[in-house]
Amino acid sequence: MKAPHLWGLGLALFLATVPAAAIEHRLGLGMHVWRPLAQIRDEPLGGATNDLAALVSYQLVLYRPLKLQADLEFFPNGFGGSGEEAWSPQGLIVVGDRLYAAVGAGVFYSTNLAGNFSSAVYIARLGADLPVSPRLHLDLSADQRASDLDGLTRTDGKTVTFAVTVRVALRRS
Repeated sequence: MKAPHLWGLGLALFLATVPAAAIEHRLGLGMHVWRPLAQIRDEPLGGATNDLAALVSYQLVLYRPLKLQADLEFFPNGFGGSGEEAWSPQGLIVVGDRLYAAVGAGVFYSTNLAGNFSSAVYIARLGADLPVSPRLHLDLSADQRASDLDGLTRTDGKTVTFAVTVRVALRRS
């Protein structure tokens, strides 16, 4: 059995042991601005349409400070200058409630990429999950992404990007 299958099996077993009353599901929509802080500071209203990605998000709140998150970003005008639409599925482990830190990984998919998929991209995220109402949350986050884990520690104003997501907590059954 390959390693990804073992991780998936381990995750499924872990989720099966979590009490159903402790689980909350959240669905969200958002936008990721793929412009670093330095560019936003120099030209707040500048940038191209391929600097924006639509974002669909699912969060599983296991216990109050621990969440699993799956995101899917869509780049209608391409990513990295490709010109072809691209998708980026991502998985993260989130620790914290209103202020949080998250780590995870993702890939990019595009017909313009060799083999259609990129290598793994590692993600470090800091954010604020602000409750607007009991069921509505506003999530503001800053991401550092890198092709290797060491790249996550080399952060500056040229590599951090920002996202905003609005999530709705689904009713428990």
